[in-house]
Amino acid sequence: MRELNKKLKLDLHTHCFEALRTRPTAAAVGQIVEAVKAKGLDGLGITEHWNKDYGFLAQDILRKEFQDEIILLPGQEIVTREYGSVVELYLEEEVTFRFVAHPYLKFSIKDYTGIHGIEIDNEMHNYHIDKELVGEVAGREELILLHNSDAHYLEDLGLFFNEVSLAELYSKANGKRPPSKSAHSS
Repeated sequence: MRELNKKLKLDLHTHCFEALRTRPTAAAVGQIVEAVKAKGLDGLGITEHWNKDYGFLAQDILRKEFQDEIILLPGQEIVTREYGSVVELYLEEEVTFRFVAHPYLKFSIKDYTGIHGIEIDNEMHNYHIDKELVGEVAGREELILLHNSDAHYLEDLGLFFNEVSLAELYSKANGKRPPSKSAHSS
């Protein structure tokens, strides 16, 4: 079983469907696994726009065909009135970790209830992130600061990544310890 408290290199905001232009097949997931390993990452979140199915299908194929060689967290990127772009990562036991993606300059979120992290670095949108303001908000609201690629091409995976444990994600998302048995085992 993969150690839940071990710091992992994870790119938590990626768009593999856009990168591959195909539904998740064994060949497509194989390409994702190869790209993740080539970048020295332990895993990634697959966070298609308004589509969580791609990540879950890719995760199923990863488990069956690749014996969980990498960590794959299914998720989706959505747009909300309250927060703008939000990424939801679906962890085991119906735990959802949510973070604000590429916050715009002078964003004015008033209530961070249900938000667990915020991007301070995003390869595609770094030009408009006010890092000082994001840092202040993260400190005040006790959010995890995240560094993600927002990759739309496989070669961009891992341009930014996080060193974070699965236990940290669970703890922030539900205030509890992670499950004792993880389906993210290798």
